[in-house]
Amino acid sequence: MIETLYFQINTLAAYSLIISAILVIKDRKRIRGAYAIIGFMSCVFLYLVIDFVTYPVLKWIFVLGPFLLPFSFWMMARTFFNDEPYANKRALIYVLTTSFVYYILYLLGNFSYWTKASAIAGRALSIFFIVLAMIETQSGKRTDLDDQRIRLRKYFTYFIGLVVFITTLSELGLSKDEQELPKLVQRSAILLLNTLFIGINFSIKSLLFDSRKKNAEVNNPDLIDKIQRFMIEQEFYRKEKLTIGQLAEALEEQEYKTRRVINQEMGYRNFTDFINSYRIREATDLLKDRTKSKLTILEIAYKIGFNSIGPFNRTFKQATGFTPTDYRKKHMNS
Repeated sequence: MIETLYFQINTLAAYSLIISAILVIKDRKRIRGAYAIIGFMSCVFLYLVIDFVTYPVLKWIFVLGPFLLPFSFWMMARTFFNDEPYANKRALIYVLTTSFVYYILYLLGNFSYWTKASAIAGRALSIFFIVLAMIETQSGKRTDLDDQRIRLRKYFTYFIGLVVFITTLSELGLSKDEQELPKLVQRSAILLLNTLFIGINFSIKSLLFDSRKKNAEVNNPDLIDKIQRFMIEQEFYRKEKLTIGQLAEALEEQEYKTRRVINQEMGYRNFTDFINSYRIREATDLLKDRTKSKLTILEIAYKIGFNSIGPFNRTFKQATGFTPTDYRKKHMNS
């Protein structure tokens, strides 16, 4: 009974994944992280059908899906919730390295002496990627300005995370008979997710879109002006560990309203980028000022609100394309 039900749900889940992937591909230009979502869905699909593949060569190819499932989960989480740019070359290196390690463990698993050790190592690596994904999901939560993405963090953590975790643990230390119930629960969860995704006519896609409105009408010009004047005149951005709550309190405004204005009308996805825009603006002025040439880079970093040189250098280069030292040399020699 369980075996028949498992086969039927597994088949439906595989078909639902195909439909979901088509929907994502169709709207890929507007969905942030579309390719990361497709990569994750592809790994889940291969995981679902791997048991029905008998041809050895295809088996070796399809097994890459289960291998990379936790890794693709992490990459999807990073794409969704981390606004720092990620080099495609680095991602490719990570994919190839991870695939290589998993294939080595897979080969070692064919030798009786290494079977148990390779299985444990493989599961430990998978759990490592799941933990990384959860860290990505939670790390920027306090500075996130996007209401839709804040909701997505919750769904991502509690539902998809559970699916991937069950996927990883369903085979750990269990006999084939003991795996049936966890796998049935796992397939049912995958099917439920995709049914919701499809059944509500893809309206859940709003959670995947960037909530910032391009060329949007400004509905709160007075609040925008108040925020900008406060940040510049009061030099509030120099305050270390500043939060959106502290800013809203200082402005005597509601936190949710302040967050929405900064996100949807001023165009910032997270509070850190908003604060750093003012810090980098002052840093460029200081670095171009010949009368401030005696100030060291570290002194400038501390002066504008950074508590160490590393984050300042990375943020400055990301914003201007130059390191602070190179930026100063360029303008001092011009």
